Amino acid sequence: MQFSPFLKVEVPVTFKDQPGVQSALFYTDIRVCNLNCYQCHNRKSYRGSGEKYTYEELSEKLEMLRLLGVELIIVSGGEPTLEKKLREGLEFLKKKGFKVRIDTNGTNPEIIRELIEEELVDGFAVDIKIPLLENTENYTPEQLRRFKTILYSKTDVDDEKIFNYVERVKRTKQIVEESGLPYNIFRTVRYPLLRESELQSISENVKSVPHQINPFYPVEEQE
Repeated sequence: MQFSPFLKVEVPVTFKDQPGVQSALFYTDIRVCNLNCYQCHNRKSYRGSGEKYTYEELSEKLEMLRLLGVELIIVSGGEPTLEKKLREGLEFLKKKGFKVRIDTNGTNPEIIRELIEEELVDGFAVDIKIPLLENTENYTPEQLRRFKTILYSKTDVDDEKIFNYVERVKRTKQIVEESGLPYNIFRTVRYPLLRESELQSISENVKSVPHQINPFYPVEEQE
């Protein structure tokens, strides 16, 4: 029995994640992520066993979704680009005739470039969580404390981790912008730790790809 990279959990069907397109969400292992974002809904609400769909089960699920009018499969996580069997799963989705978008934190630009070159994706939703300054030395100590909390839910993190995050997401942003894929979106959560001027800075840095600023919902309100 061969298992896919997708968790065997409820598959939401939505028009909201990709505006105007009926989409279904599949998840790679939610516990596999290189960030620990402030009030992460997926991480904090997941109580599953880690069981994955077999490819036979996945095929049946996709046929049902097709009958419901789903056009786009959104792969979320966790961080999907860290999933070892991601390519295999994407190839399966594409062979079934679906468009595919990956939700990513943008910290793995090399994999993102490869997936584009291999024509395994039709878009990315890249989370830009903090302002991407050209010179990371311009972040103030106060900003760094807040940004560490946003990205890692703690402040006892080396500044270099923030600087590395910024440089990698900037590379991803450029790759995605240059790809011209039809389902590309940049997204930012309106974290209470972000200033309005910082949200504006993020938006002004986005040119050719739609940018969504999403509301922040504390996890406790969802329980």
